[in-house]
Amino acid sequence: KRAAAAAAVQEEASAAAATAPAKDGQLARLFSGLAVGAVALVAVGGASETTYGLPLVAMGLLIVGPVAFGGLTFSFERAVALFSTVAGREAAAISTTTPEAASDASAKKASSASSASSSKAKKGASGEEKAGKAEQDKPDKTKDKDIPSGWDLILDAWESLPTFEGFKGMAVDAVHGTPGALAKFPGGLLSLWQWLHEPNWRPFPWVYLPDPVAFTWGVLEVLFIAPIMAVEIIATVPAMELLKAEWGQKRCAWLRETLPELVRSVSRPLGRLVLRDPRNHSYLPWMLFLGIFTPSLFFWALKRHANHGLEFSTLCIYHLLRVGPRFQFFAHIHTLTHKEGHAHRGFFRGIFQVFNCITEWWIGPFYGVVPWNYWVAHMKIHHRWHNDVDDVHTNLDLDRTNPLSFFLYVPRFTLYWTGLSPLALFIKRQEWALIQKLSLGMGAYYGVTLLLLWWNPVFALVYWVFPHMEACVLLCAISYLWHAFVEESDPGNQYVNSVTILDGHDNVWNEDYHVVHHHAPNTHWSDAPAHFEQHREQYASVTATIFRDCEEAKLLQWMFEGNWDMMAEHFVDLNDKLTLEEKRALIVRRLSVKIGEKGRTGKRTEWGATSTIRDFTE
Repeated sequence: KRAAAAAAVQEEASAAAATAPAKDGQLARLFSGLAVGAVALVAVGGASETTYGLPLVAMGLLIVGPVAFGGLTFSFERAVALFSTVAGREAAAISTTTPEAASDASAKKASSASSASSSKAKKGASGEEKAGKAEQDKPDKTKDKDIPSGWDLILDAWESLPTFEGFKGMAVDAVHGTPGALAKFPGGLLSLWQWLHEPNWRPFPWVYLPDPVAFTWGVLEVLFIAPIMAVEIIATVPAMELLKAEWGQKRCAWLRETLPELVRSVSRPLGRLVLRDPRNHSYLPWMLFLGIFTPSLFFWALKRHANHGLEFSTLCIYHLLRVGPRFQFFAHIHTLTHKEGHAHRGFFRGIFQVFNCITEWWIGPFYGVVPWNYWVAHMKIHHRWHNDVDDVHTNLDLDRTNPLSFFLYVPRFTLYWTGLSPLALFIKRQEWALIQKLSLGMGAYYGVTLLLLWWNPVFALVYWVFPHMEACVLLCAISYLWHAFVEESDPGNQYVNSVTILDGHDNVWNEDYHVVHHHAPNTHWSDAPAHFEQHREQYASVTATIFRDCEEAKLLQWMFEGNWDMMAEHFVDLNDKLTLEEKRALIVRRLSVKIGEKGRTGKRTEWGATSTIRDFTE
């Protein structure tokens, strides 16, 4: 009887907490809002002056607010329920006098909790059928349970952390494994030395950059960006997942329905007014936002550095906000610069042509872009040779199945990105108009670099040079992936040489249709999916390099890990004939093909001898 009484008290307390009046919910929301404001003020205001801190506080509220709001509301409500439950337990404990009764009560409580959680799971699975009564008690909570909220993700991450015993076991394993690792280290160094000194053909000018030197250069460049890059990844990738989780909640439904259409209702008519192609109207919000936000952020950091010297907090705030959640600002501005480089007549028309190249000349430099590089080097080199051995950042002479080859590739892309190797190729080909245009952009960018270095070398290094090196390495990795595959029996096949990603997780303006970009560059980006469908038979006939339901970062991770099984799972065989093992073998074979001095066509004679851009037949 005492056990039954204790269970009844607990059930009454839980029911009381579940049916709390709306006033308690309003109080929870009030306290949550105040807590969010306090957190934002402490976190941001502590690292900035009042005048310049207010915009950052507001930004912090906008970015962190939805996640923290849901999480703190959740915490507050659970605290109230916990307090009521504890009070019920104390009341039951007064009448519990024997150990047997206490044990029975605990068993009953565990059974009740188990049945309650089971019924909750069933209710979540039943969906719309059983949602009516729950809506009356908790109208804002039931649908939120279908999609994990930001707070749910935080709880899952917290629960997945190793326990103390787990950490202890990892430490013990590390200590025990250290002697073996040290014993293998000399052998690893010897293998690396032998690999770097193997005789391999390298295209000009890389024949004059020995592999050991190129490898050391690549490693040092990656190490240079690693500390700040690690902070960016650790902070922005989870932040994006939390924001996506909150964006999918019921409380954000009105925002999901109204905000995108509100932006489009402005960008569409504006695009018809100012753009040559109104289909590009979605560029305008990003140009406006990043054209104001990023430069303002840079000059704020410059003022902070002038007044207070190097501040770690300011450095983190600048780079985290500059790249955006999961590098979305970085991705959009580089994609815009890429699109702008292909639009030689410019995006804008009429009197608005003054804004042409605003991305490459005004926004892009804060993300490491050298003006005119896309316009000249990308178009007149990469789209002339399509990653063949005359392309100054080709990877076709490297074994792409070996992750160490990436470090040999980093210097090539760096010299391309800086404009130095394109300039050398244009001089060799005596293309003086291209030399003049590229030199103008390089002179402007590196002139600003020298000016900043003269003013303050530390500021220039961490706020201006770092984004340049960051772009070198990140875009180097993307370029390394886009053209990593070659079919030995048909080395020039564009459907194989460029990657296509269907249902991509990070498809910015249809950049994932890279075959269309190279094969039909005049196709508008919005028509790329339709172009793919129209030529589906051509893709299928050659078993094109297609992946589905993934993204560039994941493909790179699997490629560097040698996780061919995971790549095979996401590989798309349009003929639906290949087994998983056959897909795996196909991927490894295409990554292993190396192109020699005759090029993919077998007709190459000397560096840069091709005089016309290739035309691919449908």
